[in-house]
Amino acid sequence: MPQPVSEEYLNELIDQLKIDDDASSPDAASPMPDGPSTDDSANGMIVIQNNQIFITSPLSGGKPAVITAIAPVTLKIDQQPVLEPAAVTSVSRLSWAIEEPPQYSISVSEDKLQAFFTLHHKDRFAWRLVDCPAGSHVSVQAEQDSGSLISTLTLEQVIADFEKTSISHTLNIPALYAELSSPTHQPVCIAMGKAPVPGADARLELFFAETVENAFCEIEGSVDYRNHLRIPSAQRGDVIARKHPPEAGLPGYDVFGGILPAAPPTDIKVVAKDHTLLLPSNEITALREGRPRITGNHVKYFDISTAYVIPGNVNIKTGNIVFSGDIIVHNDVEDNMILESLGNIYIYGNVYNSTITATGSILVRGNVVNSQLYSGYFGVLYNRLYTISKLLLEDSRLLREAARVLTETLESQRRTVKYGQVILLLLESKFNMIPGLIHDLLNVLSNIRNTYHQDTDQLKQLLEVFLRPTQHIDFFQDSVLSAFLKLLKDLYSGVARMQEVKVQIDIPQCNNSTLKSNGDIYIHKEGILQSSLFSSGDISFAGEDAVCRGSSLEAAGTITAQTVGGKSSAPSALKAGEQISVRRMYEGRVTVGRYSEEIIVPVENTVFTVQSMRRV
Repeated sequence: MPQPVSEEYLNELIDQLKIDDDASSPDAASPMPDGPSTDDSANGMIVIQNNQIFITSPLSGGKPAVITAIAPVTLKIDQQPVLEPAAVTSVSRLSWAIEEPPQYSISVSEDKLQAFFTLHHKDRFAWRLVDCPAGSHVSVQAEQDSGSLISTLTLEQVIADFEKTSISHTLNIPALYAELSSPTHQPVCIAMGKAPVPGADARLELFFAETVENAFCEIEGSVDYRNHLRIPSAQRGDVIARKHPPEAGLPGYDVFGGILPAAPPTDIKVVAKDHTLLLPSNEITALREGRPRITGNHVKYFDISTAYVIPGNVNIKTGNIVFSGDIIVHNDVEDNMILESLGNIYIYGNVYNSTITATGSILVRGNVVNSQLYSGYFGVLYNRLYTISKLLLEDSRLLREAARVLTETLESQRRTVKYGQVILLLLESKFNMIPGLIHDLLNVLSNIRNTYHQDTDQLKQLLEVFLRPTQHIDFFQDSVLSAFLKLLKDLYSGVARMQEVKVQIDIPQCNNSTLKSNGDIYIHKEGILQSSLFSSGDISFAGEDAVCRGSSLEAAGTITAQTVGGKSSAPSALKAGEQISVRRMYEGRVTVGRYSEEIIVPVENTVFTVQSMRRV
């Protein structure tokens, strides 16, 4: 460590510098480039010798010496760390020290399941300052003295250090000993924890198919309408599903001995609805014959869907069909008809200029012309019960809030008015759209065939009251409006709950139509012309001769097409999230992910993916 320097000793050092008058004269000086001249002889000096640092102050007109340190040396001037070159004089209190790098380091993996030992150097030697001749700018350096061994790292020292970090109880001592004996200077795993064993999430075991597989079959060339074996079916007393409860996992521990809890397993909430029963054994049984189905996302609802069968055509005589279960049409759906099902729809004939919505799947055996088909989520979104009741609910909430504000305003003015009178005035002015929505909703409710998933009699009565507010002024109260809002919410949320999980649209061909499915779209025969298809799953053309002309297709998954376009037909646009495969494509546009490509020259047997289109 530094020692105080006497004035006499400094003078001796100055004499050793061999600086005389001749050396400092202009004649003896070495040639200098043009410009202002400098004279370093008046500057302060620093000398490093015998592990000591000596400093002289500058003479008149000179500059103080500048000192800096090179790791592992650290300097302090007047007890302040030196972080950059600093000026010093003989009165500066200078001290130095060695920040020696550690002999080894311990690192722990991010998951705390592994600890690593890295040996940097086994032996520890003394350090000494590197001698430096006098200069006005000096960098202090140090080097190890290989002849002065201070200590050698031992296994006991390392273990003692590990005990301070709580890793000792999982320490792999043989691996540690091997590294100390034959150093590799590479990270060596010397402690391991135990990862938690994950539990098992709850799961549902279904004993019925969620989708209809080839529901239409032929026997000797004719359709067998009586054979519904391919439609999922259950008899009274059948077990249709079983819930396997979640199983907790086993905790683990990290290298510090801390407990690592297992992630909690995910449970499934199961609710047995119409015509089903949840047993204590977690089995769901059918209470009647019909098609078992499962709806809902976070909560799984089970019920048995009944079927409404139309043996002939759906036309002006039958009226629009609204049913809370499956709808089976043995012949055609004629012009300008509406079929709305809270289940599946099976049509054995053709569909002309009509709208078909199903919260489940839609299967058509004949042609689809100038029509709209919506299944799953879209079957809910385009269902009139859902859309009208939701709009009416939103407007009725605003009506109730307006009535409250108007009533409070009148009361603050010490005026009294009947609540029914306020409702009547608001319906005739600001909310004159509500009666029209009520008419539409009553019309849909009146067309519901047979049963419905909830009682609508009370709602119908209140709808009639709102259509004749002048006759029921004394009946209107805020509590009545509140009950009305609740019934509307139950209606539209009940329709939304009937959305089935796995749905599809299955048709042979379509023309000038729109198809939207929350699952797959399956074209099993001729193909499509001038139509728009959207699928949250895949779009597939099964037949080798199936065509896609002048149409727009979009699928979140894949599109599998046969012949797209023609020599003289309008181009088509195909967009998929994952992949598009075509057997032949004449003209059009393909988009996969963020990448698009215009097809100008016909291609054959081509698969478009994100990777292939990125290369292009």
